[in-house]
Amino acid sequence: MRKQIINIFATVSLFLMLGIAASAQTAKEMTVNIPFDFYVGKTELPAGTYSIYRTSATSGDGFILRSDDLKRAVIFNAKVIRTSDSSSGSRIEFRRLNDRYFLSRILPAGKSAPRELEIARIDRDGSRNKSGNPGSSEIISIPIR
Repeated sequence: MRKQIINIFATVSLFLMLGIAASAQTAKEMTVNIPFDFYVGKTELPAGTYSIYRTSATSGDGFILRSDDLKRAVIFNAKVIRTSDSSSGSRIEFRRLNDRYFLSRILPAGKSAPRELEIARIDRDGSRNKSGNPGSSEIISIPIR
């Protein structure tokens, strides 16, 4: 009788662990190849291939951006936004200010809601060009796979 209880407990534990592992795998949102150095908030990251994961599979605004070589990662929040963009493909957007790129939006295809990051305050010198005038700004869009 005792052996049967131990076997049942071991089987239930195994199924629970497999369920947790499957849940962790489904939290992966997207993979993207970013061809330039960029910032997520105040954290600078080098060009490369990155994966974006949700910190919770069911709710919340938390995300993890991790390099595919597992050497770099950053945790950030991105708020749900409303957008009239009808583009069918998933992509991320960067705001370029002079020579710096800042991750600004995550726009997944399908039922997932578009998200927007708050861009970190840039010091006065960083937002102006060498002549002292306000710097140029543009949006860079990169498709995800």
